[in-house]
Amino acid sequence: MPMVIFRQRDQALYCYIAKLDLEAKVTAVEFDQHDNWGGRIELEGGRAYHVHPQIPRPVFPVSLRATRAAL
Repeated sequence: MPMVIFRQRDQALYCYIAKLDLEAKVTAVEFDQHDNWGGRIELEGGRAYHVHPQIPRPVFPVSLRATRAAL
């Protein structure tokens, strides 16, 4: 399970995957409410990861473990 870092820049959310040295803009989050955040995270370029839902929504930047999601 790679460690990923989520950062808020302006109004966009970005994900940095240290193992791949890749930073990409988050295009979709399955659960994106104040009291439930996470699930399937889609990145620009077509990659998708799964982050266990966080209660409440984390304060960014935050490091979380993620697994590669099936297409």
